[in-house]
Amino acid sequence: MKKVLISAYSCIPDRGSEEGNGWFYSSLVSQQGYQVWCLTRDIGKAEIEQKLRQCDYPNLHFEFVTLPRWANKAGSLGLLGMYFHYLYWQWTALQSARKLARTHQFDLVHHVSYTSLQLGSYLYKLGLPFIYGPVGGGQEAPANMRHYFKSYWLKEKMRSWVSDLMLHFNPGCYQSVRRADYVLAWNEDTRRMIASMGRTQGVEKEFGGVGASFIPSKPIHRPAHDSLELVWVGRLMPRKALELSLHGMSKVDPRLPIHLTIVGDGEMGQYVPEYMAKYNLDKRVTWVGKVNYEQVKEYYRKADAFLFTSLRDTGPAQLMEAMGYSLPVVTLNLHGQAELVDDSTGIRVPVTTPEAVAQGLAEAITWMYDNEQKRIDMGFNAFQFAQRQRWELKVAHVVHRYYTALIGQAASVAMALNQE
Repeated sequence: MKKVLISAYSCIPDRGSEEGNGWFYSSLVSQQGYQVWCLTRDIGKAEIEQKLRQCDYPNLHFEFVTLPRWANKAGSLGLLGMYFHYLYWQWTALQSARKLARTHQFDLVHHVSYTSLQLGSYLYKLGLPFIYGPVGGGQEAPANMRHYFKSYWLKEKMRSWVSDLMLHFNPGCYQSVRRADYVLAWNEDTRRMIASMGRTQGVEKEFGGVGASFIPSKPIHRPAHDSLELVWVGRLMPRKALELSLHGMSKVDPRLPIHLTIVGDGEMGQYVPEYMAKYNLDKRVTWVGKVNYEQVKEYYRKADAFLFTSLRDTGPAQLMEAMGYSLPVVTLNLHGQAELVDDSTGIRVPVTTPEAVAQGLAEAITWMYDNEQKRIDMGFNAFQFAQRQRWELKVAHVVHRYYTALIGQAASVAMALNQE
């Protein structure tokens, strides 16, 4: 049985985003006929060990890479602290990988988390067949939308400056791009950034997936009714731009029976009362705060459409989750969401000026209210799309296309050398 080493800085079962990304790749590759060793942090150790006790994963092994307490504390000190923690963890993980490689003779190495091009991986140093990604990070928030970041805009620009430095001075980034057999880019923004680094061959676009256990196996039927229920789901981070969604809602005719539910919490939560008062939305918007994973499903079920206005996103998991619940989408024609949504599954509002975008969102929301049957058809198309993005299919595709090719090439080279 072939052996694969997976690097997943974030890996926790039954989660979304980065944690889910690491878990799905590790667990599902192990079910594709490979022995998998996954390097990850100990932050999800309890959840992983519980999952391994509950379910049968005979080909899945974990190596928990721990850092000193002072390094973990440094990781909580803002953006630069997080970058330091990640790079230090990567260096430590490399030492563990070298020890494992001497024992297990891996056929392939695959970096899956963080899904950040700039943060990189040091596993190219193993000199083994290497897949880097899928990674994102090529997105930049539009400067004319900085109002929606409030005081966090400086932090957003600092992220851009540091990312640019990392592209040029972090060997984990530029060496991974140069030396990986395949570089997998999540979206077109990131593919262009990789091309600007001089890598165009062996670069493929592959985005993430959605857990089959999270979304329904059949489309949701919503009986006809006279109102429109919108839902917004996510962490209230500056770049998620909740205020932009509310700005758009404020321009919808107040006589229409349209309601928005906000699900999530975060640092921008402190401003929600201010937003509600500013846009006079107290009677049209409900903020429920943070809820558990199961409760999120119920909010998807109760909604008629999904509203998402992130100003910088690699490829939002919430979109695929919502689409899996047969929800059409109102979003921006920007970054990852513009590639997940098309005209058959939602409405993408062009990003121009703040006022024009807010007006465009209002018109899209109103269209969703006025065109019930077309909205339902969009929701069905969204469901069909999400079914094709299930993690089980995604990982099987990556294994079939990239793992098989690389391991086959390595076997051919070894055979040729033996014949000499």
